Formats: sequence, C-alpha cells, structure tokens
Amino acid sequence: MCGMDIFLNNLKKTRLSDEDAKLIQAAKETADKLHLEGIHEVASALRTSKKHIYTGIHTNANVGFADVCGEVAAMCHALAHGEREYEAIVAVWGDGKGRYELLSPCGRCRELIGDFSEETYVIVGSLDEPYKVKVSDLLPLKYHRLSKES
Repeated sequence: MCGMDIFLNNLKKTRLSDEDAKLIQAAKETADKLHLEGIHEVASALRTSKKHIYTGIHTNANVGFADVCGEVAAMCHALAHGEREYEAIVAVWGDGKGRYELLSPCGRCRELIGDFSEETYVIVGSLDEPYKVKVSDLLPLKYHRLSKES
C-alpha cells in the first residue's frame, strides 16, 4: 500500500446531505452557464454558515500565476456580500456538453479555505461516490501566522 492509499484510507469521510447535493448542482450549473473552452472550465459553489450559496468560475490566464481558481472566485463572491463563515465548498470541471468531474482543491485553495475556517467541508471523490472531508484533513500541519501579540 502506498502513502496516498494510507492517507485516503485514514480520511474522516462524511456522507453528503441534501444541501451538499444542491451545492454540487449549483457548481454544475455555473460550469455550464459560464463555460469557455480553455478559459472557464472549473466552477465552484460555496455554502456559508447562513446557508447562502455563492458560485465562482476559474479564469485561466496567459501567465499561469495569474490564474484564479473557481474556489477563490466563489470565496470572493461570498466576501463581496459580507460573508466570511463557510460551511462547505465544491469544485466541478465541466466540458460545456454535460460531462462533469469533481475536483479536489489545489494547495493554494486549501490554504485559503483553511484561512477562513479549518472546519469547512470540501466535497471530493467522484460524482458517483462523493464524500466530504474537512479542509484541515486535506492540509495537515497548515501554516499559521504568528499574531502580533506573540
């Protein structure tokens, strides 16, 4: 058994709720609505503690470091509405023709999601067998800034 298998077997996987299924559907709808081949292919949906859903779309830039992930776009959408407490987030790749895949967040997105709440659930797996895990389980030993009082 390789290290990744051990990691996956030890994850605290939680079954999805009906609210989580709606979150996946919101991401799919956003992927379809905003799809542009090679530029906008990954959509994300975020549910806040107030049960509001905000969506975002990945923007692929000509210069890679300028890309904006779908999760970051959804988080910025929620922030623009004054919401900072997140319950769950999902990212979905879509081909614009009705085919989708669940995506696990990249390392940068894991850091940002965890900066808001290490208790936020991330929906991962496959569309046939989705599950959710806390972002803190996807990013062990997360970096924390020292406070000015320290």
